[in-house]
Amino acid sequence: MGYSAVEDSLTPPHPVTVTKQADGSVTMENGVIAAHLDSMGRVMSLYLVHSGRESVQDGHCANQFVIFDDVPLYWDAWDVMDYHLETRKPVTTLLKPLAIVLTGSLRGSVKFSLQISERSVITQEVILDAMCPYLRFLTQVDWNEAHRFLKVEFPLRVRSMNATYEIQFGHLQRPTHWNTSWDWARFEVWTHKWMDLSEHGFGVALLNDCKYGASVHKNVMSLSLLRAPKSPDATADIGPHEFTYAMMPHKGSFHEAGVIHYAYNLNFPLHTVPAVSAQCPAWSAFSVHSPAVVLETVKQAEDRLDGLVVRLYESHGSTVVTWLQTSLPVKEAINCDLLERPDPSSHLPLEEHGLKLSFTPFQVRSRLPSSTGQPVWGEAFPCQL
Repeated sequence: MGYSAVEDSLTPPHPVTVTKQADGSVTMENGVIAAHLDSMGRVMSLYLVHSGRESVQDGHCANQFVIFDDVPLYWDAWDVMDYHLETRKPVTTLLKPLAIVLTGSLRGSVKFSLQISERSVITQEVILDAMCPYLRFLTQVDWNEAHRFLKVEFPLRVRSMNATYEIQFGHLQRPTHWNTSWDWARFEVWTHKWMDLSEHGFGVALLNDCKYGASVHKNVMSLSLLRAPKSPDATADIGPHEFTYAMMPHKGSFHEAGVIHYAYNLNFPLHTVPAVSAQCPAWSAFSVHSPAVVLETVKQAEDRLDGLVVRLYESHGSTVVTWLQTSLPVKEAINCDLLERPDPSSHLPLEEHGLKLSFTPFQVRSRLPSSTGQPVWGEAFPCQL
C-alpha cells in the first residue's frame, strides 16, 4: 500500500494503534487483525479481531529466525541436503530491542535488530497498515556467512494434511507430513508469491515478494531466506539484502479470502506521485469482473506499435465466464499463439460490456487491443498443472 503526505490527515474507519507494554513487548491493531510482538520481534499472537481466532500455536512464536549449517555433498549452489535440518539453531541474540517507529492512524510500525553472528545482522521493520489483513515484515540482512542457511518459521494453530503453494499461473497442494520417502524428499519445495495452510473455515497465508524456497511440515510454515554457497562463486549472496514477507490470517478458504489478490498487492504496491488538489475522474485501462481471473500481463506486441498483448489466467481452478472491459479504443480482438501469430478463425466479438471470455481451470488466455483498426491479437491455450 502507498500513502501520500496529504493522506496523513485522513482518518480511516479504524485507525492503527501501536502500544508498548511494560515488558518491552508491543501490541498492534487495525480493526482487522491484532498482533502482539515480544522485544525480539517474534509474533506471540496474531488474531482476527472480529472472530477472535488465534493464528499462532500456543507456547510458540512466529517470525522466528533460524540458522542451519548448509554443506551439500557435491553442488554448493544447487543442492540442499535433508541432514541440514538436524543443525537448526534459533537466532536469539538481540542487538537492538523492539522500538516504535510510526504511530500514525494510517500506518504503525516497530523495528528491531538481531545478530546472526559476528559478521551478519538482521534489521526488521514490522508494519501494519490501516484496514490491511496482513502483518508485513520489511527485512534487511547484512549477510556475510559461509555454508549457512537462514530461514524464518511460523508455527500455526492450524492443522491440515495439505498445504497450498502458488506456481506460475496456478497453485498446487503438497502434503504437510513425511509419511513416505516421496513426502520426505519434499522437505524443501518451491513456491512463488504465496503459500497457505488452511483447515475448514480458517487458514493462514504467508506472502512474499522474492523468495522461492519454502516448506510446511505439520503446522509449521517455513520460508527460506538466504544461503551462502562457496562454489562456483565464493561471494554468492554475500552483502546487503532487502525483502518483504507478510503473515495473513483469514476466514474461509484462500480463494474466499482473496489471498491471490493480496499477494499481487504485496508484489506490486501502489506508487504515489505528486498531484494537484483538483479532483480527477477515475480511469482504468482494463478491468475483469471475476475474482477468479487475474489480469497478469499487459505488454506491447513484439512486431507492431498499435497493439497490446493482454494475458489473463484463471487462478482458482474453476470453470468461469467473465467480462474483460477496457477504456481503450479497441477495434478488433482475435486469438493467437504464443508467438503472437493470429488465428483468423477466432475473432472475438466486441460487445457493450467488453469481451466475454470463458476459462477452464488454470487456463491462460491473451489478446492484443489495437486502436487503429488493425487486428487485435492474443492467445488462448490450456495450462496443464
